[in-house]
Amino acid sequence: MTEQRHNGTDGDPAPSGYQPPSYIPPQGSDIPAPPLYTPYGRQGQQYGQQYYPQYEQQYAGPYGQPQYGLRAEPKTLSIASLCCGIAVFVGFGFILLPQIAAVILGHMAWRREPSGRGLATAGLVMGYLGIALTVLAIIGLALLFSVAATSSYTTA
Repeated sequence: MTEQRHNGTDGDPAPSGYQPPSYIPPQGSDIPAPPLYTPYGRQGQQYGQQYYPQYEQQYAGPYGQPQYGLRAEPKTLSIASLCCGIAVFVGFGFILLPQIAAVILGHMAWRREPSGRGLATAGLVMGYLGIALTVLAIIGLALLFSVAATSSYTTA
């Protein structure tokens, strides 16, 4: 058990090792107390309280946890267009399927997903560039085969 001593002045028990403060400020000072900190200038709000009741109720996340702001818009078509555009140059562009998919998905994403326009633009550029390169490669191969078929080699 702890031993309590009386300090002798007013009879209140004081814990052992307790020292009274050496300076006590005068009561009734003419200096006003500092105001409570109110974030963003809102009056009547205590520290630690949240000021977003409408967002907490409207956008409550799982398990009742508040989520601030709006959810990000989906960018699935834009991402798919970009992936098809990348697939053109990775090595799958020889069959024209990823080029066409990149262009179609890019145009769909351009209309439906305004937040993913950068990804959709990149997919469109790579898709159209892939189509142009594939068409040029087919024309080049056709010319090469036609020249090879019409030329004759004679050996003496």
